[in-house]
Amino acid sequence: MKKAFLAFFAVALVAVFTGCTSMGFVSDAGQFPADASTYEVLGRVSIKTSATKSGYSKLYEEAKKQYPETDDVVNVKIDKKTTIFLIFVFHSYEMSGIAINYK
Repeated sequence: MKKAFLAFFAVALVAVFTGCTSMGFVSDAGQFPADASTYEVLGRVSIKTSATKSGYSKLYEEAKKQYPETDDVVNVKIDKKTTIFLIFVFHSYEMSGIAINYK
């Protein structure tokens, strides 16, 4: 009886302290400019940030760090990561885009 109780308690403890994480699509905005001869693609830029520190300006700042000649970030995609641990819910955002330089 004691072993069965300990086994049940161990399984219950693992179930209680196990978290759950999911990714959800938030936004897909910003198209490439129509005339491809007017810009040069520099590369992909991505950041992971909290809900209060997200936005295009943060992505643009990261693009400027990686590619100092960046003029714009296009094809911006935003995904929301939700993590649930016990009764606590945490949200973070993953933003990515393409840094370009206009000619």
